[in-house]
Amino acid sequence: MHLHRRFALLCLAALALTAGCTVGEASFDTVEYDRGNLTVVVVTGAPIAHADLQVAVSALEGLAQRELFTEARYVDLAAGANRFAYAVDLPDGSYRCYLHLYDGRERRGAVIRELTVAGGTGRA
Repeated sequence: MHLHRRFALLCLAALALTAGCTVGEASFDTVEYDRGNLTVVVVTGAPIAHADLQVAVSALEGLAQRELFTEARYVDLAAGANRFAYAVDLPDGSYRCYLHLYDGRERRGAVIRELTVAGGTGRA
């Protein structure tokens, strides 16, 4: 019985240590592409001043991917939905969008979104 208690405590400790890597105060909503403009929406419950927003887009080519666009910028977030636009040319195809938001050294949100562009537009 004592061994089971130790195992349970180790599992709880591991869960507590990894929880900070996946839970944040901000989340990413829709990612939209419309003829040269990529729009990213970040939603937060409280304002975050001088956050680091990182966006990377990779083209999916079979089993490989090739990075086409990357940008990091400092942004001020208001509570609620915040829209950010990026000028990037994406031909019709499949893409993976990597989105990260940091407040200082603390990660507030991260997500990977699949984006399909057809006819010059797409939504993930």
